[in-house]
Amino acid sequence: MPNHHVSVVMLAYGAEEYLGDAVAAVLSSVGVEVDLVVVDNGAAPEAMASVPEDPRVTVLTPGKNLGFTGGVNLGAASIRSGVLALVNSDAVVEPQALSLLAERLDLPGTGIVGATILLADSPELVNSAGNPLHVLGLSWAGAMGQPAASITDVREVASASGACRALRRDLWEDLGGFPEEYFAYVEDMELSWRCWQRGLRVEVLPQARALHHYEFSRSPLKMYLVERNRLLLLLTAHERRTLAALALPLLGFEA
Repeated sequence: MPNHHVSVVMLAYGAEEYLGDAVAAVLSSVGVEVDLVVVDNGAAPEAMASVPEDPRVTVLTPGKNLGFTGGVNLGAASIRSGVLALVNSDAVVEPQALSLLAERLDLPGTGIVGATILLADSPELVNSAGNPLHVLGLSWAGAMGQPAASITDVREVASASGACRALRRDLWEDLGGFPEEYFAYVEDMELSWRCWQRGLRVEVLPQARALHHYEFSRSPLKMYLVERNRLLLLLTAHERRTLAALALPLLGFEA
């Protein structure tokens, strides 16, 4: 019998050409009991038709686009298992990925664990092996383009990629989930930052992997939301004296 039960939340919006593959990969996970909540944030009917009728799958339809943050919060509120995993609708997890993430969460002091994310079109290359955080709030896909074979050790990172990550349900509830005002982007960094503030590690595992159909700009609003949310992160994550020390560099960067 599997040692862990993992509930996966996955959002669907728009065309979602890889949704069926992403769902099938989650349901084919080995070494772990899984169930899946798909939140239909306004996905094309043909995309939702790729979601199988399976007793392990629940589809939630809020009737409007709640954004990534609101959609995940809605889906996570419905789970009852001990582990919550977030998997993007364009990410295909390898069979053992969710089991490895869940096992790692048993270690004391572990907050969030993420998969090593590989480029689906070039699986020998890394999409993200954990995302760094600059003092001015900038973040990027860590180890992007590096050989996948070079990622051999567990890495402590500022943030695990939102494409595939897991944490305990009680920690998610204690943190209050994602801040819904973010709507989309940077919310994975914000949650990871709050884990570190509580003394909990954020890690990326080398053997837990997911193939990501990475597209830098899926939304015309992306750059606006990234910049706005970067500033929200800085304003809410730092004390006033830290913000005062960063004021001149921030003003110079914005200029």
